[in-house]
Amino acid sequence: MASAQLRYFDEVVRCGSIRIAAERLHVAPSAISRQIRNMEDEVGLPLFERHARGVVLTSAGEIFARYARAALLDHERVHAEIDDLKGLRRGHIRLCSVEGVVADGLTQAIATFRQRFSGVTFRLTITGTEHVMAAVRDGDTDIGIAFTSSPEPGVRYAARFRDPLFAVVSPRHVLAKAKRISLSEALAHPVAVPEKGFGIRTLLDTRCRSARLVLRPTLETNSIEGLRGFARSGSGVTFLPRMTVRREIDFSLVKPIPLVDRELQQASVDVCVLEDRKLPSAVVEFLNHLQRVFTEAR
Repeated sequence: MASAQLRYFDEVVRCGSIRIAAERLHVAPSAISRQIRNMEDEVGLPLFERHARGVVLTSAGEIFARYARAALLDHERVHAEIDDLKGLRRGHIRLCSVEGVVADGLTQAIATFRQRFSGVTFRLTITGTEHVMAAVRDGDTDIGIAFTSSPEPGVRYAARFRDPLFAVVSPRHVLAKAKRISLSEALAHPVAVPEKGFGIRTLLDTRCRSARLVLRPTLETNSIEGLRGFARSGSGVTFLPRMTVRREIDFSLVKPIPLVDRELQQASVDVCVLEDRKLPSAVVEFLNHLQRVFTEAR
């Protein structure tokens, strides 16, 4: 099928509405409806159930959606490889990452990569671990960077870097001189934690359940910088991996205290890609470069 048809179909799946998909694609709703009818005639089954508020995939539509997503990704890869044969060194890489690795590791990797391949452009989306894994699984990103993610069907770990959680406090905090502490000792003080959906929060909640601890955060936020600021200000304790606060440690703005809890020592930064997808060459090149940068940053 023509790639335009597949793009129309894929956008309707994402939006759950022909009207909204038409607005995003800057085409008439009738044009999208006509293409979908043509696809349904070719498949021989309805692909969508029509409702007053939009459309929902049928069973046949769910199967076809997987095919459409894979075909569109292959289309992008083929064009990237043809560009490489022409020697254009062009490409566009979609990244979806947790916030904690952006300030140093990821932006450094992008900058040094573009010194070699200035024709490659990037799109970077920041979100929590659960959404990172969903973006990889759904083909919405080329490379996902998550924190202590759970295995996801259709997602492959290209690399995993151990990065344990630390209790992070101001050098003026009463805990700052401690050599090691437990999570229960840290929770005796005001704490700041990420919202649910972040890998750090999932790890903390899991440990609290196993140790029968009650987590009552003073600050709950979707901002890693908010957590760093909470610790720097002396307001209390937060929980972050070393890579996330490396700059603050170097300037003695915070003190990382090792946690004795085994579960919190098993944390990792996970670099993920879609399983069984043949990646465009620019993505493969950047993936290898990113692994080198992250290895050096540990």
